Amino acid sequence: MARLEYRGETISDVHTIKTLLDANAIPYERWALREQVTTDEEVLQLYRPDIERLQRERGYQSADLVALKPTTPNLDGILAKFTKEHHHTDDEVRFTVAGEGVFEIATFHDDFLKFTAEPGDLIVIPAYRRHSFYLTAARAIRCIRLFETSAGWEAIYEKNF
Repeated sequence: MARLEYRGETISDVHTIKTLLDANAIPYERWALREQVTTDEEVLQLYRPDIERLQRERGYQSADLVALKPTTPNLDGILAKFTKEHHHTDDEVRFTVAGEGVFEIATFHDDFLKFTAEPGDLIVIPAYRRHSFYLTAARAIRCIRLFETSAGWEAIYEKNF
């Protein structure tokens, strides 16, 4: 279950997390976890109803699955692209199937909240919202990603936008 660190508090209550994220226009949902399967296609098929609902509601066009683990070739190089503060021109949508990762996301008050996504957590970082991402000490995550367009997911590293 998710953890949220904000203004010196660590919060694990799902209702409180959702309320704080909603206050900053950051959509958050809990999805029921399904059985563990091995292939990317099987995972995507298990969550197809949830994926299709989001596609209808928010206009996302495609979905895929990404898995990072300590044995992933060039893991540090891959992660280096995300640990620097950046934004995208489309939403960044992630549903965590396994493992965990940390999003530090700009709020409306020009500070940041730290959201640790764990299995069952879906978070949408709105387009143009400054954020960074890194793995926890376990260095493993498997998550479904949804996209509006492939071009809109390019990371933009400008500090002032």
